[in-house]
Amino acid sequence: MKIHRLIFGVGWLLAVGLAQAGPPFVTDDPEPPSPGGWEINVPFILERTPDTTEMDAPLFDLNYGLPNLQLKLEFPINIVHDDSNGTTAGAGDLLLGVKWRFYNNKQLLLQFGTYPQLLVPTGNRPRGLGEGEPGFALPFLVQKSWDKWTLYGSVGYWWQTAAEQRNYFYAGAVLEREINERLTLGVELFSNSPKERGSRSDVAFNIGGSWKLSEHFNLLFAGGRDIAGDTTAMGYIGLQLLTK
Repeated sequence: MKIHRLIFGVGWLLAVGLAQAGPPFVTDDPEPPSPGGWEINVPFILERTPDTTEMDAPLFDLNYGLPNLQLKLEFPINIVHDDSNGTTAGAGDLLLGVKWRFYNNKQLLLQFGTYPQLLVPTGNRPRGLGEGEPGFALPFLVQKSWDKWTLYGSVGYWWQTAAEQRNYFYAGAVLEREINERLTLGVELFSNSPKERGSRSDVAFNIGGSWKLSEHFNLLFAGGRDIAGDTTAMGYIGLQLLTK
């Protein structure tokens, strides 16, 4: 899905503590929510390519924690503006996932995990909403923390079944630092091989972080663009809720 993401989105409520790694960045981390707790994310996301603006307005991202597991259900309300054909809006595709943290060394502050995800084509593809065919992602995740720093990254593969699309590899890394008890800032570099026939690989960056608004709420924000590729800008802003 080609989009220019202009940081714009609301969607992460937090019930206790600072935001976990992952949102607002593209790269996933291996850390699940606390067992028995919910992580509910509701961002607005905007991306722009030369001819198209696409927006998740909003994206509903529901996650439930079990011991070393995370169950995920994600569904967007898509708004797509084509410079030639106007604007369409409606429900997008569902994304289902299970994150498994299979290694957690609390002394070394080192974690490993995997996060298989299934794309269910519930959007109306003829109207430009969704991919029209199912897809499957299998990433491997790692995270290392020390002092006020956290470094995490992922490497994965997307299987896509739509005729005009290609299977592709992707990878990303995020470095975050806790500036104070309310503010965390980070930088991200991520890339993927070509997603569509006739397209090229993408390399992009984001700069963002989280701001603790109160005991229960964080504001998440990020913005960036492609270094190599067609996305001229990306943006995200949101809230997060952690119930435990």
